[in-house]
Amino acid sequence: METLRRLEALWTYSLRCVQAPASAPACDSFWTAAGFVAVAAVALVALYILRRMMRNLLAVRAERIRVAERARIADEDTMAQYKADIDKLFAVSPQEDVEQRIKQALEERKTKDQWQRPGAGRKKEGPE
Repeated sequence: METLRRLEALWTYSLRCVQAPASAPACDSFWTAAGFVAVAAVALVALYILRRMMRNLLAVRAERIRVAERARIADEDTMAQYKADIDKLFAVSPQEDVEQRIKQALEERKTKDQWQRPGAGRKKEGPE
């Protein structure tokens, strides 16, 4: 009941302030509050509009990036035409001596490293 009386008093006060001139000293708090409410409402509407604009702008930007990526990569027919036959690349026949090939590659790498790093081929000489 008390709440209803306060709301009625506020309603009566606001009606008197709306009808009175804006320069009335008794209505300063009403007009200040009304100004804050108006600024807050405008700010919320502006924020909503800016948010929608940014969402649309980001969607357009993402679509442009997606189209650019799609244009940068060849279509599937072209990709299939130039596809590497990886089955032939890694095929190792059982007749080849794999162990011998590994040893030979390690030896070649060792000699290559000796020429690249000074002192890599020499043994350390120290007092023993």
